Amino acid sequence: MHPMLNTAVKAARKAGAIISRASFDVDKLTVRRKQQNDFVSEVDHAAEDAILAILRDAYPDHGVLAEESGARDAKAEYVWVVDPLDGTTNFLHGFPQYCVSIGLLHRGALSQAVVFDPNRNELFTATRGAGAFMNDRRIRVSGTDKLDDALIGTGFPFKEVGHIDEYLRMFRNITLGCSGVRRPGAAALDLSWVAAGRIDGF
Repeated sequence: MHPMLNTAVKAARKAGAIISRASFDVDKLTVRRKQQNDFVSEVDHAAEDAILAILRDAYPDHGVLAEESGARDAKAEYVWVVDPLDGTTNFLHGFPQYCVSIGLLHRGALSQAVVFDPNRNELFTATRGAGAFMNDRRIRVSGTDKLDDALIGTGFPFKEVGHIDEYLRMFRNITLGCSGVRRPGAAALDLSWVAAGRIDGF
């Protein structure tokens, strides 16, 4: 495993442990609304702090673009992109579909990626040019080549709903043209499932 990917895995697992512990007492968490339908909890912040501490300790010269704390040195040669809890609304409702997402950009191109699902203990990893893995087993996209045979994942606009009518038209067309549409609510996990062949597209 690439050393930078190994560091990201360590950070994702640390954040996952924080999230898992907090999932037993969701009703005791402090939650703030960032904007309509967009929430942040103390768990988001604690998970992000844990991730950034590990990344900055290992690579103090790298930049960061993080969901809760924003950008720092975002034009550096290496920039970590961090979503400490993708699927916060799911988490707050006890709906077990959320994850930790960490990527590393090298000169603007994605070079390392980690998505950790603490509910299933599934770790998705990829290094540019070296394939993708789940729990150290190679994964591949599905072989489905026709839309009418495909299971498609999607997300609904939830922060900005100004284009909801157009989205619903697209949603209807896709629904009528494929074998099924799923909207679990954590895009990084949905995309990992595309990589693993669990869904055929997103």
